[in-house]
Amino acid sequence: MGRHGIPIIVMLGSALAAAAATIPGNATRGQQLFTSQRCVRCHSVNGQGGSVGPELARRPDSFYTPTMLAAAIWNHAPAMWTAMEAAGIERPRLTPEQSADLFAYFYAFRYFELPGDAGRGKRVFDSRGCVGCHATSADGPTVGPPIQQWQAVSDPIELARQMWNHAPRMREAMAGKTWPELSAQEMTDLVVYLRNVPSQRNAERSFAPASGGAGEDLFKAKGCTNCHTGANTLHGKLSGMTMAGFAAAMWNHAPQMRASAAEIGPQEMTRLVGYLWSIQFFDEAGDAARGSRVANQVGCAACHGVEGNPAPAFRSLAGGLDPISFVSATWQHGPAMWDQMKAAGKAWPRFERRELNDLLAYINSL
Repeated sequence: MGRHGIPIIVMLGSALAAAAATIPGNATRGQQLFTSQRCVRCHSVNGQGGSVGPELARRPDSFYTPTMLAAAIWNHAPAMWTAMEAAGIERPRLTPEQSADLFAYFYAFRYFELPGDAGRGKRVFDSRGCVGCHATSADGPTVGPPIQQWQAVSDPIELARQMWNHAPRMREAMAGKTWPELSAQEMTDLVVYLRNVPSQRNAERSFAPASGGAGEDLFKAKGCTNCHTGANTLHGKLSGMTMAGFAAAMWNHAPQMRASAAEIGPQEMTRLVGYLWSIQFFDEAGDAARGSRVANQVGCAACHGVEGNPAPAFRSLAGGLDPISFVSATWQHGPAMWDQMKAAGKAWPRFERRELNDLLAYINSL
């Protein structure tokens, strides 16, 4: 990146260091921000918006993590800045809080889930016996609440909470029968099916975890640490799990865990998810060794890899870099950095697939 980029790189590193702790986002604010920052001029969500950029509610063909989205934003940033300049649109300078809100907005649209299928979801609903108690139409069974009353379908946090709380009553009703376990893919398919039931199609999407600090205290108070021994163990064992996978895991183990665990209230669940999100529970673990190689191949190490350079060394940024802080820094300081790199005749560095994930893992390992 050279000496021409040093002043901007210093600011970029400072922004990342200042946003070390993952900030909880709010999907409703993210939706408002998507419009106010004029993202909607180029990108559409569910067909509403511009067509210059890709449709953002359309899920990719494979598992897509928040870090992969951050890398895609970084890679395409120069093209976006050029298009915005040509259209007379002021480049937004996203704060870490605003970036978190946008990520929550994408979470609400299940952007980071495995691709789901409503047809498969209906088969899950029928084969697991859900259809025997929960009606999908007015003339269906009335043993349990009908799907029309399931507000949780539009909120993955509330869905996990209600499934957890519902488990004891369902266990009683299923006396003598095998507990219907679900895989993450089956949970995803089931939710896609439920969201396509006529009464649910226009429900407002929601995702709003609370602060991680409050959730950590609750994680201990609820007795979760009796079996799950802290953030490092959770991250190591469950890294890469999506919200659908999290809900499925809670459901599958509810018969065993609920014997010694109480119900979870709405605000309690948002705090627990906020805590798990803050330790990057809903992203894929990177590889620090590969990340070290990425730092050299992409060119970051030339300015950030040595103590004493004007740009902040990797070690000074370690401990909490995440996709949210990275996206914020990209929009706050990237344009000026790009201008200086162009003046120096240098190409914008790009990250392939999981390279950014590995790079962040490497930096945080220091």
